[in-house]
Amino acid sequence: MKQKILILLLATCSFLSLNAQKEQNNWFFGEGAGLTWNKTATMAATGVFGTGNATLSGLPTSLGVTPINTYEGCFSLSDVDGNLLFFSDGMTIWDKNMNPMVNGGELTGNSSSAQSGIIIPYPSSSSRYIAVTLGERMANNLSYSIVNMSLGGGLGAVEAANKNVLLTGHKGLLGETVTAVRHSNRDDFWIVALGRPEAGTTTSYLNVWKVSSTTGVQTSCHSTFTIPNAGGTADAANGYIKFTSDGKHFVTSNFGSRYFLFGDFDPSTGKVLNVKIRANAYFPTAIRGGAYGVEFSPNGKYLYLTQTPTGIWGTVEMGTGLFIYDLDALLSAADPNTIFPIKTLQNPTSLANGLNDHFGGIQRAPDNRIYITNFNSAGMFIIDNPDEPLNLKVYKIAKLFNGKASFGLPSFAAPWFKMHITPPADTQACSEATESYSLSFENGMGFNLVSRIVLDFGDGGNNSQVTINNPNITATYTHSYYYKAPGTYTITATAYNSSGGVEITQTSTMIIRSCILKVNKHIRGVNQ
Repeated sequence: MKQKILILLLATCSFLSLNAQKEQNNWFFGEGAGLTWNKTATMAATGVFGTGNATLSGLPTSLGVTPINTYEGCFSLSDVDGNLLFFSDGMTIWDKNMNPMVNGGELTGNSSSAQSGIIIPYPSSSSRYIAVTLGERMANNLSYSIVNMSLGGGLGAVEAANKNVLLTGHKGLLGETVTAVRHSNRDDFWIVALGRPEAGTTTSYLNVWKVSSTTGVQTSCHSTFTIPNAGGTADAANGYIKFTSDGKHFVTSNFGSRYFLFGDFDPSTGKVLNVKIRANAYFPTAIRGGAYGVEFSPNGKYLYLTQTPTGIWGTVEMGTGLFIYDLDALLSAADPNTIFPIKTLQNPTSLANGLNDHFGGIQRAPDNRIYITNFNSAGMFIIDNPDEPLNLKVYKIAKLFNGKASFGLPSFAAPWFKMHITPPADTQACSEATESYSLSFENGMGFNLVSRIVLDFGDGGNNSQVTINNPNITATYTHSYYYKAPGTYTITATAYNSSGGVEITQTSTMIIRSCILKVNKHIRGVNQ
């Protein structure tokens, strides 16, 4: 007799739409500025750089006047439904009610640090988060603090025993440039910070620390990678570091020394590979400033860099620009200095016009548009189609929020999400048995990349795989399958992105046993 098991797959999502990364839905930046994608609006937008005027829908709305006041660095986090949890300038953490969080002051960041902090979830915890903070220039004070949302009456608090814990063992001088990227196991993380040249040297370093579900934050540097002849000086002003969504490529900029570094990253080992330097970056020689803000297109194929002059206060320096590179061309080039932007947008008179239309920070948003600060204004530049740089549509909205933008926009770690297969209480099934199996998603950032999930029931037989396409709503999937023999089978769920890449794989075990009661056919009943 064939053994039959009915697997009931309960696919549950924490939110309904996959078109948003709701942990990023609330931004706090500049002088009292705040935006939310929880409520959107349709607005008239002025086309710039050859783009015609248009009406754009799905734009974020203002959060009113907020308590933040930062020249550059900031970060924020919301829950899976887009409800604000907290935000920070790297020095103070505010709760969702916009009050300073309990024990949330005097962190090691700085409002003039390009990336004064980054936030990641504490591995295998649903209520704790790790706030990594870093001061300006060469502060050399990279630290972490743990935010516990179960404290402070549900508003959160920074744990006193885990506040401003220094990360050590690095090389170079740390300042302004830090981010985090998820491990390939989708539970652990890597913290990555650039160590700049010390006085009298030209060597930079990429320092990597591991955050593990078993050991927590490894405060001693996991690994350091030397980047010789990077150029720059010990007191050079700094820029951003960011990773592609899959965590496999990175870029970091130094606008004071006019170069940017980029390369590959192995999220399973924390190793930095194929590091290259685009020296004397492609910016007009009349302007000392180089790349400041960096961002990748949603499809990961293009690199966006904003140009920011180094001396903007009362100087004669003029101009600001946006430069777009083909990422594959940069990574494959023997000499990256031979690779020029595929698209260049420049406003050579921005500073002469009183800092009008001055590009600053650049950040991809939950709507997959790219937003750029318009310095000293309440407006933004918006790139509507960043995956199409040769047909780029760029708009300006003069009034988008209360307060004023400065340079910085919130920093976010490369996205994360988790997927779980939960077996029934009794994982042993037998003939004609019906069992329930649940497939659930801890629907964090990055789940929007998933286009299909393939379930494999583990015996290699015909029809042993089920594909769930576009798993964007809470749903129930039922699959009936016959196992031919008793044994232990591994059930695997694999989530793929639209390009066919694997986002995450999860496995579980089902034991199929023989439930046939064997009897001696020669034994007859008493009355027979």
